[in-house]
Amino acid sequence: MRMDFLESMGIVKTARKESDSIILARVLLRNEPLPFNSEKFVELARLNKVVLRTASQLKIPPPVREQAKVEAVEAWELFDQMSRALEERGVPFVVIKSFDSLPDIGHDLDFLIPSPSEFRKAKDLLVTNYKVRPQDLTHCDKLVGKFSCYLPKFVHDFEIYPTISQLGEEYLAPEDVLKTRRKENLNGREVWLTSDVDGVLIRVIHAMFRHNFLKLSDILDFANMTRKCSSHEIIRGIERTGTQEAFLFYLSTIQRFLEACEVDFPHVTNLKREAERRFGRDRLAFLGRDRLVLPYRIPVPALVMVFLLKAGRDTARGRIGSAVRCLLAPPLVFLNFVNAVSSDRLLKKVW
Repeated sequence: MRMDFLESMGIVKTARKESDSIILARVLLRNEPLPFNSEKFVELARLNKVVLRTASQLKIPPPVREQAKVEAVEAWELFDQMSRALEERGVPFVVIKSFDSLPDIGHDLDFLIPSPSEFRKAKDLLVTNYKVRPQDLTHCDKLVGKFSCYLPKFVHDFEIYPTISQLGEEYLAPEDVLKTRRKENLNGREVWLTSDVDGVLIRVIHAMFRHNFLKLSDILDFANMTRKCSSHEIIRGIERTGTQEAFLFYLSTIQRFLEACEVDFPHVTNLKREAERRFGRDRLAFLGRDRLVLPYRIPVPALVMVFLLKAGRDTARGRIGSAVRCLLAPPLVFLNFVNAVSSDRLLKKVW
């Protein structure tokens, strides 16, 4: 195993990477200019989905800034095309995560379509009418039933989900997410978005159970999104999803970054305090004492624990199918880790 390879995978967290991460986080969280010029921060901003939000402070080179703007324009064009096509055919959907970090937009657009019949209709539309190029799915994406593709002339990946999950385990009832959706004007368009509370819950679920890492955009967006909700609503939602331990670890990690940057968001601090009052202290805190490197990769032992703890909660609630799927996660987490550090992959695209 080469050290540079492991660093690139985010597995080795060095003091240098931690220092760079804190500098970048301070630039945004404290609204400060970068104390010196350095191209490496431009790449770090890209990895953390904050290129356009840091453009002035980091003195992002004009070509890089313009490229990010071009990509954002294309993402909106893709949204226009697919939202119009689905609405014309009566397929109800809600956008998840994709527009949480504006003006920055990631590499894909995610639509939630809970109804099995409507999901099939949307998939048939993409394959038959738009002649899309389907993408290879990971083992877990196949379990959850996701469909991912590229439309002709677009570089953004378009993805449709039947539920909010990693392996098909239960968190939020997708039908309820659709029922509570709301229309909001973004960038001169009317967009179907999740409710404020569902947006927060989905952010936590994807970071802890799907992506397994936090970007700087997650920290910023979480702080902004939670301003719109009461702590009581969020905590009640977390209880409904059965992700109490994962939520406490997520909050503790964000708090660690805020403290390292000498920043205080009182509503986030109060949310953490109220969550601990309701759920108890963070039992996984001892697993979160590593270096604060962005994007912050959740330690493998913490991932294993949150899935096992959720399996226990689901079993107690009679969600046996969900509990079994949670128990499938730890072996897959370890296999994914082994694949990341080994040249002899046991299974392609695990997670």
